Amino acid sequence: MNAFRALGLSLGQLPPGRRCSICDVAGVRVGQVTIIRGEGAEAIRTGVTAILPPGDPYAEPLPAGAFVLHGHGKAVGLWQVLHLGALETPILLTNTLATFRCAEALLTWTLIRHPGARSVNPLVLECNDGYLSAVEKRPVCEAHALAALEAATDEVQEGCLGAGTGMIAFELKSGIGTASRRVGRWTVGALALPNMGRREDLLFLGRKLDLSGLPPLRRPEAGSVIVVLATDAPLLPGQLCRLARRGALGLARTGAPASPGSGDFLLAFSTAYRLPRKADQISVQFVPEQRLGGLYRAAAEATEEAVLSALLAARDMEGRAGLVPALPHSLVIHRPTG
Repeated sequence: MNAFRALGLSLGQLPPGRRCSICDVAGVRVGQVTIIRGEGAEAIRTGVTAILPPGDPYAEPLPAGAFVLHGHGKAVGLWQVLHLGALETPILLTNTLATFRCAEALLTWTLIRHPGARSVNPLVLECNDGYLSAVEKRPVCEAHALAALEAATDEVQEGCLGAGTGMIAFELKSGIGTASRRVGRWTVGALALPNMGRREDLLFLGRKLDLSGLPPLRRPEAGSVIVVLATDAPLLPGQLCRLARRGALGLARTGAPASPGSGDFLLAFSTAYRLPRKADQISVQFVPEQRLGGLYRAAAEATEEAVLSALLAARDMEGRAGLVPALPHSLVIHRPTG
């Protein structure tokens, strides 16, 4: 179970998947590489998180869609997903200045498997970890990204690792978070990389928390969040765009502000069918519009929980600008009195 469920917490109306993880969607795997070294101005607190869909995404792309809540980000490959509705590589998450090296890694990864490829759309999404990490040193290299891809398993580790190593959300230590929801025979899983907001923004299960006892932390208003949604429901690309948009409702429930300097990107893909490159015609059975309500709810609930789980899985971290405290579990666990 994720960190949120491990504390006995729950939210929403829908049941979680078995592990309450994006990997509850069969075949989805996640791999991570963490880089922690140095202190003070030279501190490195960063990494790479890889999300791999099942099968061979280049030979048989998966249907995909996306939603940009606010576009101050360095995403690679998003335009092609938005326009053609297909995911043809794994997804890499990393820090802002590592975006393009990770894109190179996806090219390498794909060309090893398909040396005849002459056009590849690598998909990389990022958040800036420059408060805790010397992002300008560009410590992430292609080898780290390839290692994250090779490390992928069907168990997601949460907290301060991979791309989440240097993340801060609501002026608290953040990281990688995940959750899932069941809708009949279908599953919607979410993986979140929250790096946004101030303490006064945070809503935890709809309520404000008393964070006055924590050391103060002030950083610029700018901040970002990435959410990746996976589902085994057969959805068309346009429907997946709308599923991603519902993830933004889950972000709003946590208090995410979508500030002017934020890069808030939500991506959704389905594992239910493929879009083979060499096919002349593809026949697809898909969920009719009137049956999407439960899936929309699942996207919002899983996204909200994944963000909160990222906060609960994180631990205090010292970096280049000092100590960033984690959210104390005692503030969110309700104990009976008397």
